[in-house]
Amino acid sequence: MINRLSIRWRILIIFILIACVGGLVQFVIAGRQLEATTLEFYKHHLETDALLVATTFAEPLGHFLEGEGEEGVGRMISTFQQEVGHDYLIVDSSYRVVAATTNTDYVPGARAALTPELSMALSQRIGSDIRPNHAGDDTLHLAVSVQYEGDPLGFVVLSEPMQPAYAEINRRYAELASATIPVLALVIAASMWVYGTISQPMRHLRNSALQMAKGMFDTRIRVQSQDELGQLAQAFNYMAGQIEALMKTQRSFVSNAAHELRTPLMTLKLRAEALADVTLPAAERVTYLSEIRQEIDHMAELVSSLLILARIDEGRQPQISVNGDMVSSLHDIARHWRIEAEAKGLTFNAQFDPKLPPELPVSPNDLRLMLDNLLSNAVKYTTQGSVDMRIASAKDTVLFEVQDTGIGFSPEMAANLFERFFRAEEVRGRFIGNGLGLSIVKAILDFYGGRITGESKGIGKGALFKIVIDLQQASIAHRPVTP
Repeated sequence: MINRLSIRWRILIIFILIACVGGLVQFVIAGRQLEATTLEFYKHHLETDALLVATTFAEPLGHFLEGEGEEGVGRMISTFQQEVGHDYLIVDSSYRVVAATTNTDYVPGARAALTPELSMALSQRIGSDIRPNHAGDDTLHLAVSVQYEGDPLGFVVLSEPMQPAYAEINRRYAELASATIPVLALVIAASMWVYGTISQPMRHLRNSALQMAKGMFDTRIRVQSQDELGQLAQAFNYMAGQIEALMKTQRSFVSNAAHELRTPLMTLKLRAEALADVTLPAAERVTYLSEIRQEIDHMAELVSSLLILARIDEGRQPQISVNGDMVSSLHDIARHWRIEAEAKGLTFNAQFDPKLPPELPVSPNDLRLMLDNLLSNAVKYTTQGSVDMRIASAKDTVLFEVQDTGIGFSPEMAANLFERFFRAEEVRGRFIGNGLGLSIVKAILDFYGGRITGESKGIGKGALFKIVIDLQQASIAHRPVTP
């Protein structure tokens, strides 16, 4: 049954049960102590009176038992009856009644029964017992041994009804209950408050999670405290923000990818329809076939870039050995792009710092992919002039620079250069591309803990891209497999 209850109801029920059981246990323990204290007080009060009577009555009783001083004993008994507000019984050592109140049913000279209090007083001088009297009411009987000059003469038994003591106990129980109930109510109220402080944020968290599941990714929880629940709300809001940004990125990515694929597909469709015309001249047929090959190459490049970004986004970086011959790899890259640049009529310059470290904690494929994208852009967007590649080494860092004299970009565009599918209006239609090259470079550098920046003095004034790789951070991010 309890498994069907929510956590907040379980907490509330457990708090109330603990409060009630704890309050009841404390009430019983304290009540028993009050009861014992009250009974002890009444017993002590009666014991004091009995000892006083026994001390006062010792000498007259001794003379009476010797056959002398009957008048003294009579006066003492008469005074005792007037001053002592208890029922009493006075017996000698043989338990014969010397004097007794009228409602005890004892007559002088009769032999009294050996009651529990008399048996106890015989061995301990003082004895007590609680039992019903002839009327059925609980009565405290207290017996004290009477001694004169060291000799036991008899016993004095005082009796007092327990009704006043019980009434006092009940009164104290009522006072204890009146003090316990408000405390218990306060504990229950505190439990309700704790229940509310826990359950309300949890309900908000649940409702917000359900709203996010329905697609409302802008859902946020209002943080009202700095405790664990407040920290949970902050974590939820952070997660919601990350999910919202991720979904926006994915939607933009899908939209841009569809747009980039739609254009070459449409071109392929139109060219294919044109080639189906048997009357098409041979020269135009060759042109259309060339355009189809270009569009296929463009689509292949786009798909390859998308796969690379997907691999990087999923964290599936290749775990291969470190680049142990970095200088040789850099010369290969420079040689390839020198050929490409010179084929376009550009000057290509490559400068390598002789102090470059022999190894670079970046996989050769990733290093080639980054430099190929930068150099490809530099060669593509430069119609005349030169492309320069410079690589220098500083303390624990390696700096890569690619500079060109191409079309450049405005300062306002610098912040958007590394966004996926971003292409300036100046290059659309003039240059073939998909806007993923720089975003791939940045994604790779993010994995290795590196950074990239782009600079230009304006449209038509060239561009400079800088890559900085921290060797220590790259070593931590990329844990190479030893061959």
